[in-house]
Amino acid sequence: MLLTILATGSYAQSDISGYDDVAKKRLLIRITAQYLQTISQGQIDMDSAVRIPCNVYRLSPLLAYNEGYSDGVPSPGSRLLDAGKVREAKVLLAKLHDSARIRLLIELGSYFIFKPGTQRADLNQASKYIDEALTLSRSLPFQWQIESMNLKAQYLHQSGFTDESQKLFGEIVALAERSGHALASARALLSAGEVLHYGDPGRLPKFEKALSIFRAEKSKEKEIETLSLINIENFVGKRYDVAENLLHKIIKQQTEIRFHHTQYPYDALSWLAYRKGALTNALTYSTKSLASVTSEPDSVFVSLFYTRRGLVYERLFKYEEALEWFNKGLVNKSLDLKLYWYRSLIGKAGMLNNIGRAKEALPLLKDAEKNYPPTSYFEQMHFALLLGITYENLKKIDLAEKNYNIFLIMAEKFPTEYVHDEFPAAYFNISAFYRLIGKTTKARELLEQGEDFVSSFDILGSANYYYNLYKIDSIDGRYLDAIKNLNLSYQFTDSMFSVSQRKSAGELLVKYEAEKKDKDIKLLNSQNQLQRIKAAEAERTKNITLVGAALLLIIIGLLLNRYTIKQRSNRKLEANQKELDSKNLYLETLNTEQEKLIKEKEWLIREVHHRVKNNLQMVTSLLNSQSAYLEDDAAVVAVKDSLRRMQAMSLIHQKLYLDENTSEIFMPEYVNELVGYLNESFDTDNRIDFDLKVEPLYLDVSQAIPLGLIINESIVNAIKYAFLNEQDGIVSIILQSEGAGNLLMKIADNGTGLPAKTDVMQRNSLGLDLMQGLTKQLKGSFTIESLKGVRITVKFPRLIK
Repeated sequence: MLLTILATGSYAQSDISGYDDVAKKRLLIRITAQYLQTISQGQIDMDSAVRIPCNVYRLSPLLAYNEGYSDGVPSPGSRLLDAGKVREAKVLLAKLHDSARIRLLIELGSYFIFKPGTQRADLNQASKYIDEALTLSRSLPFQWQIESMNLKAQYLHQSGFTDESQKLFGEIVALAERSGHALASARALLSAGEVLHYGDPGRLPKFEKALSIFRAEKSKEKEIETLSLINIENFVGKRYDVAENLLHKIIKQQTEIRFHHTQYPYDALSWLAYRKGALTNALTYSTKSLASVTSEPDSVFVSLFYTRRGLVYERLFKYEEALEWFNKGLVNKSLDLKLYWYRSLIGKAGMLNNIGRAKEALPLLKDAEKNYPPTSYFEQMHFALLLGITYENLKKIDLAEKNYNIFLIMAEKFPTEYVHDEFPAAYFNISAFYRLIGKTTKARELLEQGEDFVSSFDILGSANYYYNLYKIDSIDGRYLDAIKNLNLSYQFTDSMFSVSQRKSAGELLVKYEAEKKDKDIKLLNSQNQLQRIKAAEAERTKNITLVGAALLLIIIGLLLNRYTIKQRSNRKLEANQKELDSKNLYLETLNTEQEKLIKEKEWLIREVHHRVKNNLQMVTSLLNSQSAYLEDDAAVVAVKDSLRRMQAMSLIHQKLYLDENTSEIFMPEYVNELVGYLNESFDTDNRIDFDLKVEPLYLDVSQAIPLGLIINESIVNAIKYAFLNEQDGIVSIILQSEGAGNLLMKIADNGTGLPAKTDVMQRNSLGLDLMQGLTKQLKGSFTIESLKGVRITVKFPRLIK
């Protein structure tokens, strides 16, 4: 796609780049072109990308290529070429000799070589000037030979002779090194790497070698340009942590040389933070990116940064703010600038679908299809995806599947080096579509295709993958796999949002406490007001009674007056009734607010249980990780026992979080899950049967946790010590009421029993001490006996709320 903005303009006007130093002007052209070419995901080539900042800042396109022989001052020939007067430049060539002639030959060759696209006619024109320059360079200073050879290598590459091009670049590097022209060698290495496609294994070594030379020569601008190219390779190779560190280094170096166009690395940092869920950082970097847009020319590209900000606000669930930023990005909507605002269209349509407003997304897409039809491969592919999502949400299944298939066919041919995080999201979305319409085999296939594009840095992508896999496994009846994948999804989601969730929870608690105080004050004032109303009503009733008594005394002689007084009393009663109705309505409002407060309290309690469960899982993960490094068997056993105790407590908090009842545990279900977990963790191979007789009763969490830990210790000891030599056995657990307000729990096995001469009242082990201590916490009694096995009895009073 060639934008109008790429067209050759009049570069003879004074530049508006904001820099006097030609090195900084070249850096502005190169890093802007790198950013645009990368973010376009293959929609424009590098030559087109270079023309854009040159046109915007009124700089000569030749500045990007002539640093080997130009100090930035335009030559007569370059002025003509910048103005598009190629015929006049050819006429001028006939009048020039020696260095002036070879310079114009190279400028003409560069003009045709670096025009957008690779038209054969342009390459033929370039070849003629390059060959003459090569011949002439043999009798001129060394720099002209280097520049002519460099241009010849570019010609070979664009003509499809990649190997010959790389070989010639290698000869240039060797020639420059032998001649002591270090910077010429570094520039040749940079050019040799740039012509290769993203991700080519030959790019990075060339850039790194060029970087070492530029550093040694203290060429700061070229060092920053090279670091930016290296970082593109880090992004393509999904080395995002390395890329993040390098972006900070680039910004620091740009600041040191007073190069103020830092919007591009800050935007990249915002994208990285957005991908890994550090949304506060993403917002901060987005702000810094927008703050770097300081001039009118800079604002040409501002829609790209508005889109980034909109995406961050969407991930923060601030949908109205996100919509405002997407709309800002669409203000200057025109065909000429479609490269910049089209992503705002994609972002807005995607967000409207995500928040259930597909009816608004469809006319938005239809209008764009009519007035700004997608032309590039990227636009056509993503437009089909957006239509598919929109039709799916509108329940138009056939149209959704049709557009999804268009996307899938095009995605197979899309260059992998331009694939970003939209591919996993797209595949997972289409996979969910096929799952919902009952095609789980197709859904699983697409899910695995999408997973191939998920990097270790893409936390949200991993969370979505495991969540969709859990859904498919559930439908296919693979319940164990489904549970495992759901847990993995929660782990990735928690790791992504834990920081922001803690912050949001903290802010919510502060807000809640403030509102609670205001409501308490309001409630107190209302109670005082009610007391005053009651007193006034009592006084009013007394007065009415006195008036009635007085009326009875004079009723015989004042019948007419009595009628008048009666009418007046009726009016007063009606007013009083209205006042009472108003008070009743006020009381109902207060009751509604109290119910709302109770619901908020229950929600906060459930969140606390969720946090505790997550913290216990985090401790469990840390213990698991630590156990892998322990060599002492006793230490490993101790850690494993601790893990099981953690799990016993975690199960309780998980149930409290998931259940409507946030303070009590249904014991049959809890004991069954706890025993199942312990049996699985020891892998008893079904040698041990568990006989569970648990009454259907609920226990308060303060009693369920110690009781669960006692069960945990008892079962662990039975599995580890009661049945030696892999013998079969039975472990029974009884939990039942005993008398008024008491509970009895018995845990027994038919194993080998306690060792001889064991005094059960002495401190023999941590497990036994723990069980006795937990029984005291229950305010109960604990006994352990060795009768054809071990029998543990715990009696304790039931807590009644």
